[in-house]
Amino acid sequence: MENIIDKIVDIDKKALDIKTMTEKMINENGKKLNKKLIEIEQKELTKAKEIGNKKYNKLLKQGENKCNEIKLMTKNECENLEKDFLKIHKKLEKEIFNELFI
Repeated sequence: MENIIDKIVDIDKKALDIKTMTEKMINENGKKLNKKLIEIEQKELTKAKEIGNKKYNKLLKQGENKCNEIKLMTKNECENLEKDFLKIHKKLEKEIFNELFI
């Protein structure tokens, strides 16, 4: 009978040891997993930031190009208006002079 009780105590002790080892393994694996998740998160955040910066710079460049295009168009329009004005300036000057003094 004592032998059976010793075996039960021994089995109980082994079960407790297994439970303790399992909990320790779970905790260690959880820590490793959390560390790995943090590494992955940092890596993905860095990638996302790089992609975002590339897209931002591309859009900024497109905006600058469009701005330069609009400036050039505006300059050309102003030059054309000035040319047109200079073409009719003398004529208008004569007409105004004639209206005022003749």
